[in-house]
Amino acid sequence: MKKRRLGIFLFYDADGVVDDYVTFLLADLRRVLTELIVIVNGVVQDEGRERLSRFADTFVVRENRGFDAGAWKEGIVAICGEAKLRTFDEVVLANDSFFGPFIPFQTIFERMEERNLDFWGLSVHGEAPGVRSPYGYRPRYLQTYFLVFGEKTIQSGEFFRYWERFPEIIDPRDLSDRFCAVLTRYFEDLGYRWGAFSDTADLESPDRRKNFDPHSFALYELLSKRNYPVLKRRSFMIPRRLGLRYNDGFDFQRSLAFIQETYDYDLKLVYDHLLRKYDAADLKEILNLNFVLPGRGKIVAAGPSGKKACVIAHLYYADLIEDCAAFLRNVPDWIDLVITTDSDNKAGKIRSAVRADAVIRVVPSRGRELSALLVGCVDLIPRYDVICFIHDKKSSQKEFASVGKTFADSIWDATLHSSDYIENVLTTFDQNPRLGLLAPPPPFWGTYFWSSMDYWTICYDQVVALGKRLGLDAKIDRRKRLIAIGSVFWVRREALAPILEAGFTLEDFPSEPVPNDGTFLHAIERIFQFVAASQRYLSGWVMSDAYARVLISDYQTMFDETKSALKEYEEVRTSTFDDFLTSIQKIPLPARLVRRLKDRVRRICPEGAVKLYRRLRFNRD
Repeated sequence: MKKRRLGIFLFYDADGVVDDYVTFLLADLRRVLTELIVIVNGVVQDEGRERLSRFADTFVVRENRGFDAGAWKEGIVAICGEAKLRTFDEVVLANDSFFGPFIPFQTIFERMEERNLDFWGLSVHGEAPGVRSPYGYRPRYLQTYFLVFGEKTIQSGEFFRYWERFPEIIDPRDLSDRFCAVLTRYFEDLGYRWGAFSDTADLESPDRRKNFDPHSFALYELLSKRNYPVLKRRSFMIPRRLGLRYNDGFDFQRSLAFIQETYDYDLKLVYDHLLRKYDAADLKEILNLNFVLPGRGKIVAAGPSGKKACVIAHLYYADLIEDCAAFLRNVPDWIDLVITTDSDNKAGKIRSAVRADAVIRVVPSRGRELSALLVGCVDLIPRYDVICFIHDKKSSQKEFASVGKTFADSIWDATLHSSDYIENVLTTFDQNPRLGLLAPPPPFWGTYFWSSMDYWTICYDQVVALGKRLGLDAKIDRRKRLIAIGSVFWVRREALAPILEAGFTLEDFPSEPVPNDGTFLHAIERIFQFVAASQRYLSGWVMSDAYARVLISDYQTMFDETKSALKEYEEVRTSTFDDFLTSIQKIPLPARLVRRLKDRVRRICPEGAVKLYRRLRFNRD
């Protein structure tokens, strides 16, 4: 006999947007329900209201109070009522905080019926500290994003009375200690049997201080070995520094690959939501979007990619033409090559240095390399699926010529290392359909280390203004890092469509002499990752395997030397990286200020003085 199931589903989004992953979830859940109550906490846009109402027998928008527990209480007590509640065999409480299911809910319910439980969920958390809990700690509990209560629990009246007496939760810190942990223990103490679809009891420690959230820090274990059928959104919100307390950061990358290879679930549903809600740089970090590609040998068999590709290079410095041409000669014949410059004389020198079929255009110098791309080549761009853009570079303001030269060499190597490498870049786009932008890693050597502390400099407001002009739907956060520095990248054309098709003219760009910072040019240089995110594409770094070997050694040296320099302070702890960072803040303030001042004085150089002047000048203006 088919069971009568009531579902109560909470939806919350600060912007009131109902993404496709929510409708996928509800469509599958609806197949196992007799009736569905959908409750919105806060606001929902008209389009979202229509999408949610499609699945609901009852649809309610309420004030955002009491979190999901408050919504479930309203659904059970006020909307349903005890008499109607008793007409159901099971009650399902769920929210929108997870992607999936990867296994149909029908299958999940069938498997759980075999276990003859009184209530159950999808995952469980082991005992944990909890100073706000009435038990003095958090007892082992079902995680509350998806809960099912059976007939025995419902018909006894205990279930309704629990929710009828349930107090409103105001402080989010009470959710775990006074709701999640209490609910499971409350019904367990009444004699009801419970369990989890993906149990992790064997991962738990008798020392409750050592227990952790398995769907955040053992995700691949749950997915690959315990049939975990969903993916929690919260897993993507945990700072990398905190995650390093539990694992090496490889978990999410492996988990998403497992989902893609194992289930018929479109990960576009995941990426579209994440790219709307979260910062592109944070996603790059958690998903390890660092592509290290072979310089020799191809990822797949040789042959042209199915994509129409083009390399666009802007060459300004006559004395660098041959250096740049050496890389441009790596471009395979089946990839179009377009070169821009600002004089006929330079064009002639370029012509003799590159392949015969290269298109060479003379463009005005106003706007430098960015106007060459966005104005001078605007008619060519629609022809291609993937575009590489690169330009020559000098950094004469640097303290040593080698510092700037190394930056220039690094960006050319990361884009056009070799013919095989270029084909491997295109293969990477083929293999990663949500990947939109690949840029070289930014520099950090010499006084670029100073720059790397804040690549935004004084350009944030200009970037936000440009984003509004382009109509971008992406988070632009001053506190987050920039991925693409230097206007050099490989890109899927549609990922940058809003800026490539913006219709800029030369008059949009500042005339020479261009200030060193804070202009429209500098805003464009910093906006590419946000344009890609608005188009729901991810951004990452790309580099050759040869260059990656260098970076690993550089990063390790910088980390080791940082630890060594701080070890004399007794406040500094090194038990975990998070402890290390937290303890640094406890170094006495006077000592930190003196050291910082000495460091600034020791490192001061003409470039630093210029940047300080620019900051004061532009901030004042």
